[in-house]
Amino acid sequence: MLNTGKGFVNVSGTAGPAFTNALAARGAAFGDLNNDGLIDVVIATLDGAPLVLRNDGVKGGAKNHWLGLSLVGSKSNRSGIGARITVTDGAGKKKIFDANTAGSYLASNDARIIVGLGLAAAVRSVEVSWPSGIVQVVSEPQVDRYLVIKEEK
Repeated sequence: MLNTGKGFVNVSGTAGPAFTNALAARGAAFGDLNNDGLIDVVIATLDGAPLVLRNDGVKGGAKNHWLGLSLVGSKSNRSGIGARITVTDGAGKKKIFDANTAGSYLASNDARIIVGLGLAAAVRSVEVSWPSGIVQVVSEPQVDRYLVIKEEK
């Protein structure tokens, strides 16, 4: 499905053979395999090699901005699972994420959080509420890259 900004359009017919062939599969994991800010998918197939769907974005479309967050816990668990992240973009719009790797049957997603910013080219702040109770704020991080946030001790 392609998000047009006003709704979704089914583009399966033009998305390639992976979307036109019947497939017996169990489990899908989502993550950024090539660190380009676009979420890719790996599907476990029955009696065969996994199917990798690499997200190359929309050809000829506007390049949307993103921010990737990698949490490193010290008092909390090492991956920051259970942390709540609030991202405020340059226009003041807030997006809230819960750090987890939960996913599909027998699959685990990338622990990193990818924040889609659309055309917003700036982020005012990233607030992390760690499971330990510590609250950390990172002001004005650069976009279109990954940011590692280490829990303060």
